[in-house]
Amino acid sequence: MEETILLVDDDAALLEVTSIVLSSEGYRVVTAEDGVEALKVLGRDNFDLVVLDVMMPKMSGFEVLKEIREKSDVPVVLLTAKSQSVDKVVGLELGADDYITKPFDTKELLARIKAILRRFGRREGESQAGVVRLGGLELDQNGYTVSRDGEAVDLTPTEFRILALLMNRPGQAFTRAQISEAVSTSSHYLASRYIDVHISRLRGKVERDPSKPEIIQTVPSVGYRAARPKK
Repeated sequence: MEETILLVDDDAALLEVTSIVLSSEGYRVVTAEDGVEALKVLGRDNFDLVVLDVMMPKMSGFEVLKEIREKSDVPVVLLTAKSQSVDKVVGLELGADDYITKPFDTKELLARIKAILRRFGRREGESQAGVVRLGGLELDQNGYTVSRDGEAVDLTPTEFRILALLMNRPGQAFTRAQISEAVSTSSHYLASRYIDVHISRLRGKVERDPSKPEIIQTVPSVGYRAARPKK
């Protein structure tokens, strides 16, 4: 699965050139020309990394970074003015993962991006050290915790087992009987007829809008599945 990068800058020429370079390396690139647009894009898609200019109209990169850090730990690389060393300090204090000064060599930016992605090593829908991520939802199978956009979600043991089953196999449909068999324990058998009730309660806890589920999808005449990670 290709990694997705959000590139934010008010310089249209820079956006075009940098997008071409990153795309040629196999990345999916989404662009935004100001901070307001960037936050809207971040709210409706999932990204592996954000490249964010500091000096922009409407909202500065610092303001955007601050809002990002209130909801997400997605890696952020700041683009700073060469003469403004204070920007680098402020950016790092606000939670930036790296910075590069403008004007920059696209090869240097590419190297920084590759290094950060290797360090974070995150891809949605893949399990790493027991952690699975999907659409802002994070499930830690070792720590037995779940969080939504960085906020803890309290699940019952049965709800946790159902969610773990689905998230570990995104896109795969499970019948109610298969879910029941997979999550039942020697001390607790879950009848398949109760799966719908547990799914409804689970959606109420993990979906942004339970009436329009994005994580746990219904498969007509079959059962349920976790959504495939967005490309």
